[in-house]
Formats: sequence, C-alpha cells, structure tokens
Amino acid sequence: MNDLNGIPQGFGMALTKNIKAMNNFSNLNNEEKKRIIELTRSVRSKEEMNRIVSKLEKGKNQFF
Repeated sequence: MNDLNGIPQGFGMALTKNIKAMNNFSNLNNEEKKRIIELTRSVRSKEEMNRIVSKLEKGKNQFF
C-alpha cells in the first residue's frame, strides 16, 4: 500500500520510528529517494525493512 507520496506504507511506518533515518532520507535527492523506495518494494519482512532503515540511519553512503 502506498501513501500520497508513493512511499510504501511499511517503509513510511519504519521511518517514523527512526527520526535520524527519516531526516537522512528527506535529505536525499529525488533519484536517490526513488532508488531506496524501489528497494523497499521488494521487502518481505519487518526485519528486512528495519535493516534498510538502519542503513539509512548511518547515511546514504551505505547505499550509494
């Protein structure tokens, strides 16, 4: 399920639990955001989503 911004609901919920990751995500450029969002669409478990959010907390160089 997606919200109005195209962010998968599970990803949005996980970001709300990690303010630093949310801030890091919001500071990405649009192309980087799209790449992360596409990555989250294939997530099959809460643990896998938490790993992505944890990487975001550490910074974008965990992905790019």
